[in-house]
Amino acid sequence: MTNSASTILAVSERGQITIPMVLRKNLRSKHLVCTFENNSVVLRPLQTKDEFLEELKGAKKDWVKNGGLSLSRMKKKYSL
Repeated sequence: MTNSASTILAVSERGQITIPMVLRKNLRSKHLVCTFENNSVVLRPLQTKDEFLEELKGAKKDWVKNGGLSLSRMKKKYSL
């Protein structure tokens, strides 16, 4: 299923929907922001604090692995 694919979802008596697995796999988030825009319901992934921190940890590992500079080293190197 591509980003532009559509699917029909049933709304339960309690107002709930089930997002198909193929769409959930692409979300990369377990939390969604729901808004009503131009007579449409729009769901967007929300990155949680824990997800953000995990992403930062991964970025730090990549930074160090690829020879990144710490803030203090950057200040010294560029005379900041």
